[in-house]
Amino acid sequence: MTLKIYGMSASRTSRNLWMAEELGIAYEHIPVKIADAASDPDIARLNPNLRIPVIEDDGVVITESMAINLYLAAKHGGPLAAGNAAEAGLMAQWSFWAVTDLEALSLTVLLHRLVLRGEARDAARAEAAEASLARPLAVLDKALARGDGWLVGGRFTVADLNVSAIVHWLAAARMDLSGVPNVADWVKRCRDRDAAKTAQKLP
Repeated sequence: MTLKIYGMSASRTSRNLWMAEELGIAYEHIPVKIADAASDPDIARLNPNLRIPVIEDDGVVITESMAINLYLAAKHGGPLAAGNAAEAGLMAQWSFWAVTDLEALSLTVLLHRLVLRGEARDAARAEAAEASLARPLAVLDKALARGDGWLVGGRFTVADLNVSAIVHWLAAARMDLSGVPNVADWVKRCRDRDAAKTAQKLP
């Protein structure tokens, strides 16, 4: 049974599409818009939270974009996956850290610098979020400096994919990343990968 990925590329599903492209595995992409997820029969069947992304893979159903990517890395192996327990722990650490320390703030910047229009856009909220991001971005910058430009094992892994997928929102919103040059260089290298570009073009 082919891996099925439910969701739109203009959502957190993009992380899973990117991962599948990096792994070079066969998959079926079933586009489901965020606004339609709660009424979609497949999503209702697979995810009681009524959200995307969701995957089906040989009878295994997994939700949450970071968990999906960690699962795919563990299943298919290769350089994106952990080579030992220590690497597995670090890959999980960075993925969870990105969700807790970066994601909400980064989404606020993206919305109020780029996505929202007119009165819905609040520059003060974007500025406050950017100020709050200074500390976690500094943590990330130092980690990249210590790790030869990557987060785990001196190579591009699922950790880099998961974290850069969030930091990319800041780059897309044209947040000034000159104060964290390692982050700026790293997110560009991640997003310039062929698999990332392919995933971004999907519906």
